[in-house]
Amino acid sequence: MDGLPDYLKSVVKFTFDTFQEFEREVGLELGGSYSLKATIEECKRVMRNNLKLAKWASTGHLPSFDEYLDVAGVEIAIYFTLAGILMGMENICKKEAYEWLKSRDKLVRALTEKTRLLNDMHGFEDDMSRGYVTNSINCYKKQYGVTEEEAFRKLHQMVADLDRMMNEEFLKPINVPHHVLKVLIVDTLRAVNVSYEKDDEFTRPGDHLKNCIKSMYIGL
Repeated sequence: MDGLPDYLKSVVKFTFDTFQEFEREVGLELGGSYSLKATIEECKRVMRNNLKLAKWASTGHLPSFDEYLDVAGVEIAIYFTLAGILMGMENICKKEAYEWLKSRDKLVRALTEKTRLLNDMHGFEDDMSRGYVTNSINCYKKQYGVTEEEAFRKLHQMVADLDRMMNEEFLKPINVPHHVLKVLIVDTLRAVNVSYEKDDEFTRPGDHLKNCIKSMYIGL
């Protein structure tokens, strides 16, 4: 830590402290050590892919569209989020659920790709204003030689296709209890839909998201 700038020291210390708290909370539970280790591994994957994406962005590199989704899909931290949710749940089929998550099941990948595409589309103007060109729109434009308008149209269609795919996958047998899948996938998908319903309110929360959050705590 001594070689890190001060702002990163704070981030690293917060991360270490958080996982130490997790260890105290879940370490003694049945399967707790397994869930903690699995969540830490997902956190490491986010950090590695975040670094790779940052290197691409610093040079204005535009990889192929599929390669971008592979890296930026992990960087958007859905896998990490789902692992963290599992860690906080009761010990119900926990190991099987983590193994299913690590397999990068079609259902989870669809949720991840949808989140990445929505984030890129709603945050496109802001990204470009900062000179941040490495995003799904520009990668798609470069690979397929289309206009920005056409790229947006194609990505919106991809999001619709991913929604249909997730509906189809839910009807198939999965080695994870349905009430666990509801919390992991359905509830996370709801949060994604609300966050990107009108704008990139995940990055810059506006009145729409604030009112949605308030409604969960204030009686209607």
